[in-house]
Amino acid sequence: MKLSDTKSGDVVRVKNFSEGCDEFKCRLEVLGLRRGDVINVLQNSFFGPVTVEAHGAKIALCRGQAKKIDVEKI
Repeated sequence: MKLSDTKSGDVVRVKNFSEGCDEFKCRLEVLGLRRGDVINVLQNSFFGPVTVEAHGAKIALCRGQAKKIDVEKI
């Protein structure tokens, strides 16, 4: 499942990032979002960014970015 397909309130684990997005992966690591992390989906509405909490930090991702992150529900 993609992060963009989750619902507000879901708790998910980051499984993988899309291939060929090395710059994107580096940027997410700087923000504190890594493979294996458990994150809380704070907000995911039809429009607007997907807001998640990881390691106590809130991160807002645009829909295009959220579609590049594979997650699994916990």
